[in-house]
Amino acid sequence: MSVKEACGEPGATAPVPAVVPAAGPTPTSPPSPDPASASGSPVRTGPALVALAGAALLAVLDGTVVAVALDPLAHAFSAPLTTVVWVTIAYLLAAATALPLLGWASARFGGRTVFLTGLGLFLLGSLLCTVARSPGMLIGFRVLQGFGGGLLEPSAMTLSAALATRESMGRVLGVMSTVVNVAPAAGPILGGLLLETGHWQWLFAVNIPLGLLVGAATLAYVPAGRPDPAAARPGADLRGLALLTAGYLGVLFAVNRAGEQSGDWPVPAAAAGGIVLLVAYVRRAFTTTAVPALDLRLLRRPGFAASVAVMGLVGLIMYGQTTALPVVGLDQHGLHGFDQGLLVCALGFGLLVSMTTGGRLSDRLGARSLVRSGAVASAVLLATFAASAEHLPLAAACALFVAVGLSFGLTASPTVASLYRTLPPAEQPQGTTSIFMAVQFAASLGVALLTLLQARAGADWVTALFALFAGAAAGIGLLAARLPGRPG
Repeated sequence: MSVKEACGEPGATAPVPAVVPAAGPTPTSPPSPDPASASGSPVRTGPALVALAGAALLAVLDGTVVAVALDPLAHAFSAPLTTVVWVTIAYLLAAATALPLLGWASARFGGRTVFLTGLGLFLLGSLLCTVARSPGMLIGFRVLQGFGGGLLEPSAMTLSAALATRESMGRVLGVMSTVVNVAPAAGPILGGLLLETGHWQWLFAVNIPLGLLVGAATLAYVPAGRPDPAAARPGADLRGLALLTAGYLGVLFAVNRAGEQSGDWPVPAAAAGGIVLLVAYVRRAFTTTAVPALDLRLLRRPGFAASVAVMGLVGLIMYGQTTALPVVGLDQHGLHGFDQGLLVCALGFGLLVSMTTGGRLSDRLGARSLVRSGAVASAVLLATFAASAEHLPLAAACALFVAVGLSFGLTASPTVASLYRTLPPAEQPQGTTSIFMAVQFAASLGVALLTLLQARAGADWVTALFALFAGAAAGIGLLAARLPGRPG
């Protein structure tokens, strides 16, 4: 892997994204740190990379740790699942909101400052989550935590790439990707162990000592760097970002609450208001002279619209499964605590294997054939689970989701890699931002659909939800025809 792969330059293959993409490859490339620390001594790359990898791991772990805690949180707060799922949705939406601000913040303040700011917000949000006394407080604190996490992982990847030499680039980013990809398999195990204490607060408190160690190591070993005062500084489309986030939030609220009262007036009001705001954002995105928060004009590029659609469906299926499988384990197999994460762990194991190789394979085979084969196999396996979940033994279900992970992992990395073959260099940073915002937004929709189908489909909610995931995977297979083929 070359420097181009890390910085989004033409012809590059993107770094392998996290299994549960909290942010994915860095949307922009902030100024490289100085090769020496502030004291003038050479940078100790090893400890610096350990600190950065630890921060990325923290940000991704937090999503899957909470996935096994929805039922305990519902009991702790005496709240319905339709309310508790916003603990996850809020984190995802806040992380998506942070992504378009990375380029502006990095160019203005420097990469390490952005990284430390993200870490500080993440830790402050974690601390506040431990003292939450109501679902509303917890959801609000998760917004703060998610915004910090949205800054944390991509800036850690960029700082790691800047510290590596040309000769060590592949090894460095390979380690970073592997560390981040471990999180979906390790998160449910860690979450289950922490819940065994009987105190859900440990899900968030565990971040604090680890994060403080990361912060201290970052200050000691990662050089500050200085933004180039002569370089052009990208702007931040705050108005567009507000329209986009508020509009999507209204639609999500309508989907989430539609499972409770079909005639409840806030549901259609939220849906109508959200659609109006989204339409206003679309108009702004095509007419503004500034770079929009989510650049819809890039959809005119051949192949890019398909990449965005594929990654959106990937996010929907991935987070939908991650949130639903612990509930399946509880409802159908009586799993609690540590054991409740078994199915997610099986899925994460398969993803760890396939996602770390999918990007490399696409260098030889291209995205089209890999994504199509992975999507078709995933659709068949998910449809099989939808049809047999009620009667499938636990061991067979675990084996099936290992297979789902092995096949589904072939869809994400090759699609991200295809970004660099469909966009000119000047548009690649904004294109990466757009793709991973699509992942976050669609992921939050996947979580919201869980509660909607639980309420509407009754005892058949697992069949309905995984049939929907199977259909989404089949859609990825169809979209694969518009992705780049074998590299010339």
